[in-house]
Amino acid sequence: MGKLNMGILGGFSGTVGTVIGSSNKKGDDIIRAKSKRVRTSFTEGQVNQQTKFALATGFMQPLNFVLKNSFKAVAADEMTPYNYACKLALKEAIVGDAPDFELDYSKVLISKGQLGRETASGATLAAGKVTFTWVDDTGITQVKADDKAMLIVYNVDKGEVSSSLGVVKRSAETAIVSLPYVESGDELLFYIFFQSGTDATLFSTSNLAGTAVVA
Repeated sequence: MGKLNMGILGGFSGTVGTVIGSSNKKGDDIIRAKSKRVRTSFTEGQVNQQTKFALATGFMQPLNFVLKNSFKAVAADEMTPYNYACKLALKEAIVGDAPDFELDYSKVLISKGQLGRETASGATLAAGKVTFTWVDDTGITQVKADDKAMLIVYNVDKGEVSSSLGVVKRSAETAIVSLPYVESGDELLFYIFFQSGTDATLFSTSNLAGTAVVA
């Protein structure tokens, strides 16, 4: 806010362009910037899009340490791997009608690539650990026995993740992953995908191997 001294034009009252003129109780001429109009409401479409966006980004955030590698090749220079993963989730995994949108976890991808996708996998929760199993399909779409298993346990209620990344080879056909922080009633998701043992940029598309609720 500025104060005008009496000049050739004197003070003014009202709005002129981007400034407003007025006088205070002492008779001083005052100018101030015109305030910008603040949006106070959003259209239904904008609210729906914001809700979907929050679902996708909120889910992917705890997985960013995985996404930065598993989506690096397919995201290329188009966008960050994290943004690419969120884009896929928005496009493929949001289900339901407004305002009750939710994620279909079976359609959420946390990796994508040309390495053969694992479709015969499974995972079960017992005694505080998750046992993953899969079939060694060596020879199918660049699949090799020394591919590295990438195993994720995701607590969707707490946003906590535990993982086994490249510790076990495809040929093992099984692996055990400890739980992240959990409480009774929490929903767990079990994802599996593979990284080539000879080309670190080559991944398979992820698969939801199972789900469980903590007793």
